[in-house]
Amino acid sequence: MNENINISRPCTAGSASTTSSDNTPSFTDIHVDVEQPIITSPTINADFVATPLSSYFSLPLFPPTILYPPSGINRRRFRRVAGLVIITLILITTLLVALLLSTKKKKGKTNYNSLDCVIKISVSKDWINNKSNFTNVSDAVEASPNYSPFKVCITIGEGEYYEIVKIGHEKINLIFIGEGIGKTVISSNASNVYGSPVAATLSVFGEEFLAQDLTIRNEAVQYGVAVENAGAKSIFFRCKFEGANATLYTNGEKQFYRDCRFYGGTNLVFGYSRAFFQKCKFVGEKSHPRDKVVFSSQTSRLSNFEIGFVFHLCAFDVVGSFANSSETAFLGSSAGYYAFVVVMESYLDRSVGGYFLGAPPNTMYYVVFRNVGVGATKANIPQFVYVLESVEAASKYSLREFLDGGSWIAKGVDYDLDLVK
Repeated sequence: MNENINISRPCTAGSASTTSSDNTPSFTDIHVDVEQPIITSPTINADFVATPLSSYFSLPLFPPTILYPPSGINRRRFRRVAGLVIITLILITTLLVALLLSTKKKKGKTNYNSLDCVIKISVSKDWINNKSNFTNVSDAVEASPNYSPFKVCITIGEGEYYEIVKIGHEKINLIFIGEGIGKTVISSNASNVYGSPVAATLSVFGEEFLAQDLTIRNEAVQYGVAVENAGAKSIFFRCKFEGANATLYTNGEKQFYRDCRFYGGTNLVFGYSRAFFQKCKFVGEKSHPRDKVVFSSQTSRLSNFEIGFVFHLCAFDVVGSFANSSETAFLGSSAGYYAFVVVMESYLDRSVGGYFLGAPPNTMYYVVFRNVGVGATKANIPQFVYVLESVEAASKYSLREFLDGGSWIAKGVDYDLDLVK
């Protein structure tokens, strides 16, 4: 728009003067000429598109970009939409970070919330800097409430705790949480000259006990075990058992061992219990040519076969100077008149020279199913061992059927209820 302001005076001699004495023009002498704007329509660049069948004009696919909202109403709408976009991006980022952290916790350290910890007690060697409640495990167990209806979690910091720990019958719903195998170690040299299996670094009698991410060791040369477990519905998850000879003595109802390692000598696992071992590794050490490694010695005391050992997805191996000698290791032996052992979908190293050491008991039920490795060849299977041929037949020894694992195994513990199909 162009505006031209012309100021003129009358030049006629006979006309009356319309100006004041100071030569200031009056309002009648001011003429304003306003030029009307010329509105032109914008030129549309049309591209000619030809096809074999027809020809037509097409408008641009995208409209011209507006760098800033042209009006107050659009500006407010723009700000509202931009705010919603930013909030959405923040929420998505937060969810992704939480997902990554939860995945890391699942694979690594324990997520305490998944274990439903109501009461927390901390143990640490460096209690000043870590602000822990106790410096040894036994004091923490003693301070925990008796017959607690809630989960009582005792977190044990990194270090070696040289002590004998006992979980009494009154200590139920107790959970040990370490920093990891080899990092948190409970050790002793508990021994009994009479050969009683009660000489253990860790003794468990309370129900629903859980130990996770730690190592239990017994340094006694003989007559001692790393763990004596007599607790019903007890769980050992990602733990390591070390013993000069035996590592574990079991004597309870419904025991579950998952992702554990057993390192011992003559009898790694023995006792009277209803125990299920899943994805565990058993390593026997043979340092003398006359040594005979036995991975499990089980007795049922009853002929109904409700008490026994089930090994699923496990591995059996022998180390030492004489690991490859003849008659090195045996899967089992009997500690009484009855025995019930099931080995399924497991790996048997070549050092496993036999399934049973000595004469089998009068009543015995020994079952194998779909094992692999040189030691699992059918040529080595004796006649008294039952070889199952189908998943349906072996499913009654699964964790779901044998221990009813889906109804009581704690949250945060990995497990496979069924066999591999």
